[in-house]
Amino acid sequence: MDSRERSRRWASRLAWALPWLVTVVLVLGLLASSAGSRPSGPLILEAELGPEVEALSHAHDLVAQQVIAAVGSVEHLPATTRRAFELTSHFSPMPIAGPDDWLLVHPEAPQTVEDYLHERPNRPEPPRDRIYVLPIGALPAARGPTTEELAEHARRYFGLEVTVLPVRALAPTPAPDPLQVASRMHQGHHQLHAPTVLDALQEELPRDAYCLIAVTLEDLYPADDFNYVFGMARLHARVGVFSFARYHPDFFGESFAVDRKVVMQRALKVMSHELGHMFGLRHCTHLHCNMNGMNHLSELDRSPMHLCPVCLRKLHLMLGFDPRARYQDLAEHYTRLQLGDAADWARQRWAFLRRAESQ
Repeated sequence: MDSRERSRRWASRLAWALPWLVTVVLVLGLLASSAGSRPSGPLILEAELGPEVEALSHAHDLVAQQVIAAVGSVEHLPATTRRAFELTSHFSPMPIAGPDDWLLVHPEAPQTVEDYLHERPNRPEPPRDRIYVLPIGALPAARGPTTEELAEHARRYFGLEVTVLPVRALAPTPAPDPLQVASRMHQGHHQLHAPTVLDALQEELPRDAYCLIAVTLEDLYPADDFNYVFGMARLHARVGVFSFARYHPDFFGESFAVDRKVVMQRALKVMSHELGHMFGLRHCTHLHCNMNGMNHLSELDRSPMHLCPVCLRKLHLMLGFDPRARYQDLAEHYTRLQLGDAADWARQRWAFLRRAESQ
């Protein structure tokens, strides 16, 4: 390993550890500032998690208890599988929301695994067990992932077979069977009305499809009082759509180039996020996770490729995959796409579960 690779890996590890360190420092500072008004004795952080939960003395312990409660019982699972749903240093706490970040603009309640099951999510079962990808308009390789790369990501992320449908043009393009959806001009950009796209997709859902996701270079908007949306999906109707439009500086009138790997990572994050919704996963508020809401491009770039233990457990209940094999598949996939940080993270998780199996 050369010095540059060694430096990159240390920087990646520090980036994962930093949010925990910041959380601990903030909590300790808060406790220290109030020490004069508290009785003498050990300072504690109290958690209202139920009568059986004792007061916790560390910010990480508080988050860990919340994650344990959200994951629910996993005692019946094999030991190695249980480890996949534990909170470890591979996962980061939720960042503090900035003024334009999703949770400050759209406050949402957490969805525990128990909540998830009560909502009766769809389950892929033969013959309805295939993911379909529909390109709306051309997707040049220079503008982002190819449909083959998108399909391979969905295949490895969810473990289902994936079929790419022929490109569909938009009406009034003179093409056979164009897709007819509502649209508007907004701030100089042509936008498709995402709910209308989803209505059209519901009418065309293949009989053997678990779900159908459309991808386009057209910008999207969810309602008249919204500027835009990266993607949109329906939890029970099993349809979704996402757009590459805002991944490129030229959309904003900028002339600088953007690395294709950056566009690739953005697209894969949003696609797996929208597909996650179609498996019944709501926005995550437990940890920094691919299922966090994303309100703007910098929030999208900060978000991870991976699922937190709570969301991973939800998906595991629907798909029954081997978590260790899934991480290995994703590590190989990200390595092939030259997404080094994502590959390193998945490889470390695979190694962690492999060590757990040998103990």
